[in-house]
Amino acid sequence: MPLLPAGSRVVPDRRVATGTGRDRVMEPLPAALAPLANLLALLLALAFRRNRAVMLLLVSTFGAAVLAGYPAGIAARTDAVPMFAPWLLLAIAAMPERGLLARRNLLVLFALCVAVWLTLGAPAHVWASLQRALPFGALPWSAGAIASGMTGAAAALCAARWAMRDAPIEAGLALMLAAVAIALWPSARGPIAGFALAGAGIVAVLAVLYASYRMAFIDTLSGLPNRRALDEALARLSGDYAVAMIDIDHFKRFNDTHGHAAGDLVLKSVASQLRTIRGGRAFRFGGEEFCVLFGAAHAQAAEACEAARRRVEQARVRIRSAPNPRRRTQAVRRNEASDVRVTISIGLAERDAAARSAGDVLKVADQALYRAKAGGRNGIVVA
Repeated sequence: MPLLPAGSRVVPDRRVATGTGRDRVMEPLPAALAPLANLLALLLALAFRRNRAVMLLLVSTFGAAVLAGYPAGIAARTDAVPMFAPWLLLAIAAMPERGLLARRNLLVLFALCVAVWLTLGAPAHVWASLQRALPFGALPWSAGAIASGMTGAAAALCAARWAMRDAPIEAGLALMLAAVAIALWPSARGPIAGFALAGAGIVAVLAVLYASYRMAFIDTLSGLPNRRALDEALARLSGDYAVAMIDIDHFKRFNDTHGHAAGDLVLKSVASQLRTIRGGRAFRFGGEEFCVLFGAAHAQAAEACEAARRRVEQARVRIRSAPNPRRRTQAVRRNEASDVRVTISIGLAERDAAARSAGDVLKVADQALYRAKAGGRNGIVVA
């Protein structure tokens, strides 16, 4: 055996990661990446008050840390992740969005604390019993396969909520949980599990950021960009352009007659027609008013607005009117479904020597809209 020079010391080779606890400890790069990615997503979710995302990411962050071997000496109990995490993830996915310190969330936090305590301090004989019992020890499949299936069910719950409510955050959480399910699969060992958990964190970061962007710049009811997005778009305008202001005719009377739920359906219907307006970008201005910006195609703006007006007029909106409490005899009739006709009035203005700024053009378009309404509605006035 060759001798080392005096004063030398042996430095262990760290390129190979050790793996105990069913070989689920991750190699160095994934080990560093996965907990950090999930922790970043957790902090963003806290900042934007996405409380269900916070709870899910709290579990995934602990799971990624345990699989990475943190804290030191935990490698022998990496089985804790498939034992405890699926139950917590499935329970959180089934819960509605509530305050962070709501009773249900506190119960989940208590369960997570118990799981962490058992992982760190349970005696060997207790731990062996838990391994045999969790997640479903009576079933003939491995703990990893059962854990992956339960996490996949949690992902399916989030996907179903996204399909029913069109909430982008739910789609992101579904993808995040699907990545966690991949990490828990028995054949996903070492770097595969690490990269899957890191991907879960990255997906969660993107989901939280996109959901927060939508909350800030997209009108929830119509799906169109909102007033804040319009103000930013107006600030960036240059060159020749046109602005159209659009108002739903007699909307207040319609709300009073049929109820606000029917009014929401009308707003959605008009927004869907304006979303496809040729050469323009539609915005929800506020209330029953919309705004459309025309850039390079401003010369055809009047024609595009007239085509949109005709589409709205020809469309029919199926509504179910709310009963009027002041007219009890009409309650049954007003609760029946019916098709209603909707019309809009439009004021259009182009940038010219008299109206140079975006604010001036918007003001001229608004004045043209009032003339269209004063002239009988269901028409367009070009300033």
